[in-house]
Amino acid sequence: MTLNHVRRGEGEPLLLIHGIGGEWRSWDPVMDRLAAERDVVAIDMPGFGASPPLATGLPPGARALAEAVAEFVRAEVSAGPIDVGGHSLGGWTALELAKLGVARRVTAVAPAGFWTRAEAAYGRMTLRWTAWIVRHAPGLLSRGYERPSTRALLASGQFGHPRRVDPDDLRRMGDALRGASGWDDTLRATTRGRFSGGAQVQVPVTILWGTRDRLLLPRQAARAEAEVPGAELIRLDGAGHFAHWDEPESVIGALLAPG
Repeated sequence: MTLNHVRRGEGEPLLLIHGIGGEWRSWDPVMDRLAAERDVVAIDMPGFGASPPLATGLPPGARALAEAVAEFVRAEVSAGPIDVGGHSLGGWTALELAKLGVARRVTAVAPAGFWTRAEAAYGRMTLRWTAWIVRHAPGLLSRGYERPSTRALLASGQFGHPRRVDPDDLRRMGDALRGASGWDDTLRATTRGRFSGGAQVQVPVTILWGTRDRLLLPRQAARAEAEVPGAELIRLDGAGHFAHWDEPESVIGALLAPG
């Protein structure tokens, strides 16, 4: 499958996968530092950014997304396993890539799929409300982002330090969500299931989780650690769901750590 992507740097390949509603620029705070040491490939997942959705009739769950990404990696990046970093749904997809033999090492920032049924319903409701606001009140949001106090209120569900986020970055994230053709189908497909088969992940895994994550609640981190044998869990104090924005140095360190 052809996926829109950006490739920067030289060295061993490092694939970066964004979360639901995002696109490759979700990794902006860490891209330059990573590209100084690695051949970084940041993709738009199927149905997001400038990438086409999956074939009609194929539910875009994490496994199906991983199979599409695996096809892209083998055709465009490497015939052998590579390092993979993923955020949220991208983290779940990265773990599925490990099960498919595509990832030789996984760094997952708040990976989705380790929820209870009630937590999945909460996440689905929260994301649907976010999408409704972004689609129906973009002007209101844009004006609100200009005032630090209002920006803190509007973005606190995603960021532990929302005042630090540039208003233009928040607007761009809203544009990406609003333009994502795969948003509704992907949200429906992914929140109906959960990650399973952790014993099949036989590569090194590092999981990072912000203590202020208000979307995928921090208690899910312990489940992720228990589900994936040998996984290392790093809790990032004060970081929100976008921990690679709140604590970029910690995430960069994990992504570049020796395998």
